[in-house]
Amino acid sequence: MKKIHNLCISAIMLALLIICSKITIPLGVISLTLQTFIVILLSLVLNTRYSLLVFITYIILGLLGLPVFSGGGGFAYVLKPSFGFIIGFLAQSILTSRVTPKSNRYIKYIYSMIGLFIIYLCGAIYMYFIMNYYMDLDKNIFYILSVGVTPFIIKDMASVILSCLIYSRIKDVMFRYDTELELKENN
Repeated sequence: MKKIHNLCISAIMLALLIICSKITIPLGVISLTLQTFIVILLSLVLNTRYSLLVFITYIILGLLGLPVFSGGGGFAYVLKPSFGFIIGFLAQSILTSRVTPKSNRYIKYIYSMIGLFIIYLCGAIYMYFIMNYYMDLDKNIFYILSVGVTPFIIKDMASVILSCLIYSRIKDVMFRYDTELELKENN
């Protein structure tokens, strides 16, 4: 029963991730989306196994050609400068999903901000290599940071705070439901 519950929550979070990926405002190399908000929330709500399942499913669906990414889908998407941020979602989920329902809210903020840094790190490194070695554009790291990170910092920090606040509101209900499921399974 608990496994079904977790799979249902995972499916809902995957749907929200796809929807938030499609809400875009083009800003140049990378579009402004609501992905960071849902990525952090997803990683707080789900444990590591299920958050990785959602992100791997998301990436596979996108690479198979379904238009789940902000700019569409298809295997050629790995050659876009922004694909590194999607890879960063996987890396941050490993860290952020370790926050338990009983964790102090400040611990959640810290883990979520570190998770955001991991997304930026993966995205910037990937963007640097794609722009310099695949697209042959000869861009330095300062250019990469100015187009791939700086325009999004305030929005993404607000997304982290909002995700943590929403999680703080829903965690008690989710944790109580998980406890009730465990008790039913043990009886």
